[in-house]
Amino acid sequence: SENSFSQKPMHRFFGRKKKKEETPKVDLGDVSKGLETRGDEIETKISKIEKQLRAIKLKIKKTKPNSSSRRTLSNKARQLIRQRNMYAKNRDHLMNQQFNVEQTRFATENIKNTKEMVSAMKSAKAELKVGLEDTNIDEIEDLHDDMDELLDDTEEINEIMGRTYGVPEELDDDELMDELDTLEDEFEEEEEEQQEEVPDFLVSAASAAKDVKHNDEERDENTAEGKRVEAKEIA
Repeated sequence: SENSFSQKPMHRFFGRKKKKEETPKVDLGDVSKGLETRGDEIETKISKIEKQLRAIKLKIKKTKPNSSSRRTLSNKARQLIRQRNMYAKNRDHLMNQQFNVEQTRFATENIKNTKEMVSAMKSAKAELKVGLEDTNIDEIEDLHDDMDELLDDTEEINEIMGRTYGVPEELDDDELMDELDTLEDEFEEEEEEQQEEVPDFLVSAASAAKDVKHNDEERDENTAEGKRVEAKEIA
């Protein structure tokens, strides 16, 4: 019947629509490494040919002009030069291709990094917005002012607790010298008391050593002064 005919799958007449094949993803880094490997292989071949050419050049110099040996070596050199030029041209093409691949890879990575950075900035913006909703700037300013006042009070308390009693805060020059003279007198009295407690022979030995040291210092000072005078006279 017509209904049964119309219900038949249309693909029997027109065929099924082919699914679009997905293009396999290519890693640009792998492509760049492959090009670099091929370039290194060609560079090795070029180096090998150049080594052969240097050896042939030395041999040609040792042969006679128009000799069969020179012609043979010259033909071989020409063939090697053609090979070298061909390899060099392919090497240059590979280098250009690798440069283009690296440039594309860098651009792709930059786009990816930019997307990640934008996403991170959006997340940070949302977090900052939520965090600032419960934050009152006026309260923070009041808290800062209160902390300043408390620190000032603490500093004032420390100054009060650090005050001295019965001792003048500052001494003028005369008072300072009097204080130093008094301390010097006290030091001399202590030294005299210590010397009285030491046996006489030890005191004599210490005094003698002190006198010897004093004489040596005077002699050294006189010698230095004499040298300065001589230098001035010579000048």
